[in-house]
Amino acid sequence: MKARERLHKILLSSCSRIQEEVSSLIGKPFKLGEPHFQEISKAEIFAEPGGKRVLAHVRIDGELQGAGCLLVGIKAAIQIGGTLIMLPESELENLGAGEEYSEELQDSFGEVANIICGAVALTFEEQYPQNVRFIRTEQEVVVPVKVVVASENPIADGPYYVMTVAMQLDNRNFGDLKVILPAVPFGLVVEAEQEKKATADGAEEASKVAPSKETREDTRGNNEIDGLERSEVAGGASQPGSPKHDIEKQKKLVDQLLHNSMAKMSEEVSALLGGTLQVVPMAHAAFSKAGFLEQAGGKQIMTRMDIRGEGHGEAFLFVDVKTAVYLGGALIMLPEGELEETARNEEFGDDARDAYGEVTNIISGVYTSIFEEQYRAKLGFVKTSMESVVPAKIDPESDEVIPHQAYYLSIGQIQYKGKDLGRVQMAIPAGVLELEDLLKPVEELTAEDEAKRGRPQSIDKEAVPPAFEPSRLQEQLSETTDILIFTDDDSEGGSIAAALQQMGYVPRVLHFKDSVNSVLTAHIQMIFLVMQEVSEQGFGVAIKISSAGISVPLVAAGPAWTRTLVLKAVKYGACDILITPSSPTDVRDKTETNLVKRAA
Repeated sequence: MKARERLHKILLSSCSRIQEEVSSLIGKPFKLGEPHFQEISKAEIFAEPGGKRVLAHVRIDGELQGAGCLLVGIKAAIQIGGTLIMLPESELENLGAGEEYSEELQDSFGEVANIICGAVALTFEEQYPQNVRFIRTEQEVVVPVKVVVASENPIADGPYYVMTVAMQLDNRNFGDLKVILPAVPFGLVVEAEQEKKATADGAEEASKVAPSKETREDTRGNNEIDGLERSEVAGGASQPGSPKHDIEKQKKLVDQLLHNSMAKMSEEVSALLGGTLQVVPMAHAAFSKAGFLEQAGGKQIMTRMDIRGEGHGEAFLFVDVKTAVYLGGALIMLPEGELEETARNEEFGDDARDAYGEVTNIISGVYTSIFEEQYRAKLGFVKTSMESVVPAKIDPESDEVIPHQAYYLSIGQIQYKGKDLGRVQMAIPAGVLELEDLLKPVEELTAEDEAKRGRPQSIDKEAVPPAFEPSRLQEQLSETTDILIFTDDDSEGGSIAAALQQMGYVPRVLHFKDSVNSVLTAHIQMIFLVMQEVSEQGFGVAIKISSAGISVPLVAAGPAWTRTLVLKAVKYGACDILITPSSPTDVRDKTETNLVKRAA
């Protein structure tokens, strides 16, 4: 049996033992999803964007020597460790929100890590030909984007074999567990070199009977490039390390940071206002100044933020006037009737202005903390001033109001105590985030480009939600929303929402962690479950939807469907499958087909 296949089989077998032993230790059901295996480098392990991780070091002893580790999100470690020592649920939630990983929690999660290592070691003892021990040693908190690949910390640079598996404790999802083993001691590198040599030998044999390059040129003409050469010339931009590859990686990283900022904004502003505020990410896109102003909406309150640290310039936070009035009024505790009246009349008095200014101070602090903790360059955002602006009246070709440059825009939907307060838009200079290449420089625009100027060049226009009277204060969303979108893919979820809005529906975008029962009402006609990758986590949400007791069509959306995955989706309640990325036509077809079936 090959080394890779053997390692795959053993780690796969260890999952059931890990589930049993951790469940027994904690006293609550601990489940693992479907494992995914990769042979990757240290750089790739820590390239995934996100917040802090707990890394438990693992020493490999016996007939093989080496070092690996276990890697989980810090909130997962807090929840799992806190459950072991039976902390109250409310305290666990507070500790998780603040990422307070105390010494007591470190010790308790360390016990869980010991159990996981023991389960893996016992499986190796039963199935591996050599004597191997796995010993959990110290642990530390790491921020992936700040890990230096060339350093020996937290692990040495080199090839690794990684098992990634989703965790679920007491029917709640807690992200992924990564079991990371060094590839060299287990013979994977030697095996890979042998396979590479065998491939090279085969190519050499084939070349002996293939026509020479000169012969091909004589046959096809001197100006033709053979297939291999053409791929090298035309495909160079897509190779790892090339500009295209780098900009896609950078965009993914920044999108995750902006997503994290909105999640933290929800927590911090909720604590300030004393009520539940949620900011649902809708889309992230690169715009020129003209493009941003084109879609920005009506009269806005614009907050200026100086960018400090390792970046320079200004970022701009935009909300509709009525939104600012409502949030400021909520902070100074206006009665509900007066609050809605002042918002409708856009009465942004001194008290409401000062109160909303406190809200924006919190927001600037949120972005500062996220980018200082999770980004390789330390960026600070300091609120300097607020002003009322009408985007349609701003000159898009000058530096009037805001500089004439490329921006990376993060759009979210604000909900406060069940009310829809419209959009929040955070515009950051694209150059500060190293995303300026997403837009063509002005001097390179053709006449046709000029006609389309202002539209986002990095994503399809339909992926960004249109301005849709964000100032309108609705009654409870449950009375107007007719289609729900549960997603872990903000871009695709926003695209589907935009398509549904164009069809006249009122969609609401939610995330996997959001409550299902609280939003399922008799007004809901249909649900889309949009997965970035078809996974057990997504199927877990499907189970919650199906068991909520309301019968509505559920369309499961995601990439790379197989027959097995389709059958599993149907088993968990899906009535149809949508392949992503989807077009507005695809969304329309699925919506009309399933609503007709429901009516029948």
